[in-house]
Amino acid sequence: MRVNSLCYEIFVPSGIAARLRQAPEHERQNPLTLYTIYYIDGGMAGGHLTPKLVGFLDPLDREFFETFTTVPGIGFMRALKCLIRPLNEIALAIERGDTALLKKLPYIGAKTAERIVTDLRGKMAKFALAHSDQPLSVETETMSDLKIEAIQVLEQLEYSHSEAQRMANDILARYKNLKSIDEFLRKVFEQRQEATNS
Repeated sequence: MRVNSLCYEIFVPSGIAARLRQAPEHERQNPLTLYTIYYIDGGMAGGHLTPKLVGFLDPLDREFFETFTTVPGIGFMRALKCLIRPLNEIALAIERGDTALLKKLPYIGAKTAERIVTDLRGKMAKFALAHSDQPLSVETETMSDLKIEAIQVLEQLEYSHSEAQRMANDILARYKNLKSIDEFLRKVFEQRQEATNS
């Protein structure tokens, strides 16, 4: 997002990012409206505080996310990764005290599931009634999505499109279990280091 001469990076849940990437060209909105939450990331003791924006396509999704992250131990980065079920299912599980379903979410253990129920039960009826059939996050990106993102990131790093495509094909063929862009970039870095040292 650009505001005058400033650019802001906006984090969006992976499910929303996947829907935006896969939307046909004629269905893509330009400009796109995102409903954002402003977070300050980092600890006071560490002395390094970083502003972060998290964006959603629907104000109800934003409201749910904001409520969900009030639970101690559920920071926005964890929430971005764990909401792999539609929000109405998660809200219904919280209202029913269904910790078994909550424990199936990534990064949510038994104690955190109990804390979620304790803190949020009675506040989720509106979200449980929502007509949401798509999760905010996806468990893992498909290889095609990862490849698209890898090429885009390499192009941002000023590699040509053909070079970015060649590098993405090479790394993804060599390392078939990569699940994230961070893992991909680590392999690119390691490959560059090996080439420099040989």
